[in-house]
Amino acid sequence: MEKINPEETLVIVTADHSHVFTMAGYPTRGNDILGKVIGNDSRGEPLTDYATDSNGLPYTTLGYANGPGYIPGDRPDLTSVDTAAPDYRQEATIPKRSETHAGEDVAIYAGGPGASLLHGVQEQNVIYHIIAEALKKTGHVEHSGEHGKGRR
Repeated sequence: MEKINPEETLVIVTADHSHVFTMAGYPTRGNDILGKVIGNDSRGEPLTDYATDSNGLPYTTLGYANGPGYIPGDRPDLTSVDTAAPDYRQEATIPKRSETHAGEDVAIYAGGPGASLLHGVQEQNVIYHIIAEALKKTGHVEHSGEHGKGRR
């Protein structure tokens, strides 16, 4: 960022896809992200026991829709499992050797000329047009040369 002029450079940070990773379970504020979910009472105060699924088993905040963490059969009882251990695999609902990309919208952050146009949900092709507009505003439009190389 030290090598750019923020007055004339549109900087965009985004991703090309999401993953099937999720955070769920209404954990209390400060709940260990790698730990099992501890919920809140009706006043919003942390409970003393783990939150449980419909089978009465505790679950983690983190999970995957697919991946190597799939466990066939009934879910294991995680009460005494160290879910923060480096070798613990978060549970997955569909068995796969590795988890896959997903289709959710991804965040986009921007600063510089045209950044105000990047907000909310946008079709990915709109981002191209915003970049093209920013290039026009700053006078940095490149024209295609004979072999596709840019020139001013």
